[in-house]
Amino acid sequence: MKRFIQLHDRTHRALENKMERLMAFVMPLKVFGAMIFTGFIILYMMSGVLYAYFSGDEFNYSIPFTFILQGLILAALISLLWGIFFSDVIVKKWRYFSRLIVFSISLMVLLAVCLLTFMAIPVHWAYLWLITNGVIGIGIVFFSIISEIRFKSTGRRYTEILNLYKASKFNG
Repeated sequence: MKRFIQLHDRTHRALENKMERLMAFVMPLKVFGAMIFTGFIILYMMSGVLYAYFSGDEFNYSIPFTFILQGLILAALISLLWGIFFSDVIVKKWRYFSRLIVFSISLMVLLAVCLLTFMAIPVHWAYLWLITNGVIGIGIVFFSIISEIRFKSTGRRYTEILNLYKASKFNG
């Protein structure tokens, strides 16, 4: 009976550890996906107003179900791509810039599939939704590039400070 309890405890701890690692990977993806989806909806509404203003069409402030469904799927897939390339769980040894390039290409392929899907479905505001998806995709790539530039400059600055500290420590 004692061996059974010990085996049960080890198994339980192992499962808890696996669950904690899974949750550590999934929770940031969920949050990132929710932010992307929120961005889709806000940008769609803002661009709809602007599109209606400049084109003279009337914008009815409703979002077709297919757009919401596609937004959810895109947000989940973009979040998953982000998690694969930037979480250090799956891709561990690549440099950030290499990850960014592969992520950007994957994102453009994903948006191209979105474009091809909507070309087959005649929906009145589909082009506006495609513009929204393109802006979100370009925005993610843009912010990723800005993060890379900031990361490199911050890393260099801290390396210089560390080298100055080491030099002063050895000289003083």
